[in-house]
Amino acid sequence: MVMGLPGSGKSYFAKGLAKEIGGVHLGTDDLRKEMGLMGNYHIDNKLSVYEEMLNRARGIQKSGKSLVLDGTFYLQKIRTPFIFLANSLSWKLSIIHIKADEALISKRLSNPREDSEADIEVYRKVKSEFEPIKEPHLLIQSTDGSLKESLEKAVKYIHSDHE
Repeated sequence: MVMGLPGSGKSYFAKGLAKEIGGVHLGTDDLRKEMGLMGNYHIDNKLSVYEEMLNRARGIQKSGKSLVLDGTFYLQKIRTPFIFLANSLSWKLSIIHIKADEALISKRLSNPREDSEADIEVYRKVKSEFEPIKEPHLLIQSTDGSLKESLEKAVKYIHSDHE
């Protein structure tokens, strides 16, 4: 589970991680687009995107492939069903929180992005509502530098016993 605020670099990281581990990338931005919910960030629509992600995660798990979930996961009530599913099916769940300095986030969000329409206002709203992560997790500081070191750290964390 790769999580973080809009503009933190979580999707870029999550896609790189999926490639690194030979897993499937499943992102809320892609699902939102596919479900025709772009521009619609009402909580009910957000929850329906995460519900669809949960349903697809079940299907991907049956195939035996590793899965990288990519979303803000900013509320505990969004994270809990994924944690419950992982525990009930004996999946190993690794939570990775991507953070970035606000100046870098502001720079990233000032440019149009293909996969996300989040802007600085969406960032501020999600930031104000972001609930602390209770579960063990890895924190990665995103920069505009090399992704390689962060991916190596994440792969090591995934393969460790971090329960």
